[in-house]
Amino acid sequence: MRPDTHPNAVHTRRLYDLIGSGDLTGYLGLIADDAIFHIGGDSIVAGEHRGKDAIIRLGMLVREETGGTFQTGLLSVQANDSYSVTLHRWTAERRGERVEMDNFNVYGFERGLVVERWEYVADQRAHDAFWRR
Repeated sequence: MRPDTHPNAVHTRRLYDLIGSGDLTGYLGLIADDAIFHIGGDSIVAGEHRGKDAIIRLGMLVREETGGTFQTGLLSVQANDSYSVTLHRWTAERRGERVEMDNFNVYGFERGLVVERWEYVADQRAHDAFWRR
């Protein structure tokens, strides 16, 4: 099976489609109750976001801080039985600044659900400056 057609790649594309369309219920349905999202750096979004409630709070924070301008576009996804890796471009506006940056995420899967996500940004310094406290 090709890594870009693996079921976990399909699952990951669906995550991006659901969040892009604003379907939070559908998005959360693909994530384990005890999932952990890891975001590095030193900013208001950095840290370990544990469980669906924390993931929802993270999403609400991003939406509020950017006035709803935050958007993510999936560029590529590859997967195997345990993980998927995405390359995506995100854009947002905050405090009169606009950012456009490529990130990659690694998603861990168990029982057909996302159990962990690690986010890696192209420019940590610029990322932290944009999301500064």
